[in-house]
Amino acid sequence: MLAIGEFSRMTHLSIRTLRRYHQMGLLEPELVDASSSYRYYSVDQIPTAQVIHRLRELDVPLSGIQRILSAADPDQRAALVAEHLGRLEAELARTRTAVVALRRLRRRCRSSCARSPR
Repeated sequence: MLAIGEFSRMTHLSIRTLRRYHQMGLLEPELVDASSSYRYYSVDQIPTAQVIHRLRELDVPLSGIQRILSAADPDQRAALVAEHLGRLEAELARTRTAVVALRRLRRRCRSSCARSPR
């Protein structure tokens, strides 16, 4: 068994984050001491914690992570990841459109906005 601090260091998830994940049922400790409420994790939980950490780095919302982890079928997990990928691609397209529009506006402002009378 690993104490929460040691598990935190091994998985790069803060103690506060581990507590939150426990509360929401995303990553529950192997054991919670009844008298101290101290959390203990098993070495077997490290891969799950690492997957959670990586998915958060990829902006997958916690609800999406729960769905991915609870999906028993690999094809269903892949479909859930593909859903998130689609959302990110749509967001990227919107951002690219905004960047183009802002560049055009900047060019116009350089030529006409700077010369407007006060």
